[in-house]
Amino acid sequence: MQSFKNYLKFTQTKVGLVFACVVPLLFVLIWMTGYQGATERIDQLNAALVNEDGEQGLTVQEHIEQNAPFHVDVLNSSEEAQSLMNEGRYVMVIVIPEGFNETIHSSHSADLTFYVNQGNADIAKTIAEQAAVQISTEVGQGISAELNSAVDKTLEEFLSSPVQVKLVQTNQIGDFATSMLPMILGFITYIAMMTANIQFNISSMMMKRSHPKWQIFWSRQFLLLCISVIVPLIVDGVALLFTDASSPYGQLYIYHVLVFLACACFTQMAFALFGNAGPLFNVAMVPLQLMTAGNIIPADMLTPFYRHIGSFLPAPNGIQGFMRLIYSGSPVSVFAIHLLLICIATWGITLLRVALQKELAPKPTGATGQVQAGAH
Repeated sequence: MQSFKNYLKFTQTKVGLVFACVVPLLFVLIWMTGYQGATERIDQLNAALVNEDGEQGLTVQEHIEQNAPFHVDVLNSSEEAQSLMNEGRYVMVIVIPEGFNETIHSSHSADLTFYVNQGNADIAKTIAEQAAVQISTEVGQGISAELNSAVDKTLEEFLSSPVQVKLVQTNQIGDFATSMLPMILGFITYIAMMTANIQFNISSMMMKRSHPKWQIFWSRQFLLLCISVIVPLIVDGVALLFTDASSPYGQLYIYHVLVFLACACFTQMAFALFGNAGPLFNVAMVPLQLMTAGNIIPADMLTPFYRHIGSFLPAPNGIQGFMRLIYSGSPVSVFAIHLLLICIATWGITLLRVALQKELAPKPTGATGQVQAGAH
């Protein structure tokens, strides 16, 4: 028992106990409050509608706008709508094809086209595909009633649903491993830099008695910069040996450097602000970043408090950017700007905190210490 009591006296043991209790509690609190009622917020999602059938398709257009389970924007071009979908603006593009109304009345069957981006969040893809069936069924029921009234026939003489679903899955993923790559590059980078900064902080503490604080600080910054430039060069090259991406290696590499720098600056800031409690802060950000990343469930479907937090954290921006680069090759300028701002803000806070710290007196050298001891 004495050894057990002595074991509990160590600061590291107490910190370990805090981690064991707090980390699972944080996951429960953040995820249960963030995901609560998420499936009831389908109306927060957006879809684009393109009417290529002109005035003849206005009735169908109005029906879709009024009865779709989410917000619908009417656009003029299918190409424009799909481009915006690839950028994450829409979960689905609905197209009323040219000649739709004429086909329905002549052959009592026609297709509504639904484009679903496979680079979206998993929940968003499922909701979009289910909504495609629901919309087609509802439009078909309305048209069936109209046809039945026009020719005075029973509804059963027509197809049960004269409107058929033509589902087009864009940016399909050829291999399941590819679907994991945005998480690996965007989130595991955060874990890597969080772990690295724990060790670098220990090294910095050990050097404080023998080196000025600014020498330690700039040495650490140079080391973090080297890691951020060299490691993505290797990781991205290895990753592309196993899969293909829609964007060239150069774009992936430059973006990954930004992600590394943001993660390095963010996790380093925690130690500057909270000292030994820095790891706890960094770990506390893990469930928050996983939830707001948008690869599992769209951030718009989270409770209002959590919807925009991901924009201020490195991993969600990293994951969302890599989803665009890997799946569709769409621009990632918004996420890159977010990452740059995270770098500037967190590194600036760290710099200010170091400037305010008192310089520790240098530890006497061995020879000087012996002279002083002899004098006494």
